[in-house]
Amino acid sequence: MTNDSLKYLQDLWKDDLIGLFELEFTRFLTRNYPETRKEALYCCLLAVHDQLNGNICTDISNIKESPLFEVFNLNNYRPDELISFLKKEEYVGIPGDYKPFVLNDNRLYLHKYWNFENELVEWLIEKIKVDADKLPAQLIDTDEFFGNTEDGDFQKVATVLALFKSFLVISGGPGTGKTYTVKKIIKGLKVQNPAVRIAITAPTGKAAERLNESVSDENEEIEATTLHKLLGAGFNGEFKFNKGNKLFHDIVIVDEASMLDLRMWIGLIRALKKSARLIVLGDKDQLSSVEAGSVLGDICFKSDNTFSNQTLELLKNNGLSVTGSNSVNNLNDNVVLLNKTYRSKESTGIPQLASAINEQDFESIDGILEGSEHIDIVQPTSSVLSELIQTYSNEKIKGLNETQFLCSNKRGVFGTEHLNLLIENKIKDTLRIPAKIEWFEGRRILVTKNDAINGISNGEIGTCIQRNDGSLVIKFGENKEVEPLELKSFDLAYAITVHKSQGSEFRNVCIFLPEVFNPVLSKELLYTSVTRAKESALVIGDRELIKQIINTEIKRTSSISIKLSRNDLQK
Repeated sequence: MTNDSLKYLQDLWKDDLIGLFELEFTRFLTRNYPETRKEALYCCLLAVHDQLNGNICTDISNIKESPLFEVFNLNNYRPDELISFLKKEEYVGIPGDYKPFVLNDNRLYLHKYWNFENELVEWLIEKIKVDADKLPAQLIDTDEFFGNTEDGDFQKVATVLALFKSFLVISGGPGTGKTYTVKKIIKGLKVQNPAVRIAITAPTGKAAERLNESVSDENEEIEATTLHKLLGAGFNGEFKFNKGNKLFHDIVIVDEASMLDLRMWIGLIRALKKSARLIVLGDKDQLSSVEAGSVLGDICFKSDNTFSNQTLELLKNNGLSVTGSNSVNNLNDNVVLLNKTYRSKESTGIPQLASAINEQDFESIDGILEGSEHIDIVQPTSSVLSELIQTYSNEKIKGLNETQFLCSNKRGVFGTEHLNLLIENKIKDTLRIPAKIEWFEGRRILVTKNDAINGISNGEIGTCIQRNDGSLVIKFGENKEVEPLELKSFDLAYAITVHKSQGSEFRNVCIFLPEVFNPVLSKELLYTSVTRAKESALVIGDRELIKQIINTEIKRTSSISIKLSRNDLQK
């Protein structure tokens, strides 16, 4: 690797095409392996870049998909040539080697993430094999739990399988009854074993709070908590509960599992005792985790509510008849899709709009909008923005939180930073609050880092209120209050990003899209933002841009689904 090549990378860093971590990683490799070929080094740099942007690995056979492919001038080489270069490098190994990078089936990994992926796949396969050794049994009277509903009610199916499986995924869009099903599952688990020890958890404080509200009325002794808190996250990033110090729980139930990255999955499964059962719930079509991996989607890669003969027999013994089944894929025995919407009334049009986005059916959107008074798309103009800011500010002044602004991006005219500034200034002007006054009644903030001292979590939204003595305090939920001076990491929350809205629901949402396309935008982001709404959704964006967004899918690279298919899961 020449000094010219290193200078070229420094220039890329200055132009924000690569990050400081990537640049320093390159310096580390060139310092330790000075004879490295630059093309191989660039491939490894792509793997680092991809991992930092949500991918578990880089597919060298499809390397043209990388945004840095042409920047590194790799278009002069065939994938097999690049793979040949990589195989000759000291720092690139094959599975089983202890090298910085692992090349496995044309896929290039950082060693740590190759280990993570294999550990998860091995754990999943072991759990599935444990289930396969059990015999079907009569477990519960599903009609007593749910009432006498029609066959093919997959809430019932999920409840029965949760009492039988060592590992179960329950996936469904918003309003399909995931938390309702959790209540039935907990009830069934207690019938099965009154002494069972259950933990319910979610990735964020807001999601845990919502989960707690949903199940606490019937399960007062079980309190939902964040996954970080359950695992005992420390300041050093390590967990108190791990391979050598297991959780005592018999059952762990995780909500909003689409938000879990690969590292969190590994932290969770390492902390589970061998006999523990894991039940995860989430929406496989929603935005994936911010960090590396789209694990829930990878696990659900062939799910279609079909099951093996053994599982069909189990369901039949519990009074359930599932048609069109007899799956040849054993992994499907551990995945249930909830496909009926209960939250948003069909008349709102929200379920239909979400479905059209998910199916990339832009042509159906006009018909959906015409048939609903609760959803709309408007062209972004200064007058539209001014009117929405005025209406929204008035709502906040009245102490109402029925509407939430959601943004795809932080920066830009329609980003959270600009909108939050406009809204807070409008509120201050209306109430005649001096600009220098930071805290005032009604101010909304979003916690951006876990705060164990104050008992608040990343993602929680708080509102500034005035006590009887005139002092101000930030209120989170029903019972938590924090002094303003004690808050260390927060943003304004009049407008929040779609990523930060995951795990939350709002009566009405206004979704702000940028003026031009950028890499953050995707159908998953638009789907997630629309499905945060219970009653109405307003999208502020150009129609051609929306069409481009709907036609853009997030494709994160991993080998989880491939490895699950290869490891004797096919009959």
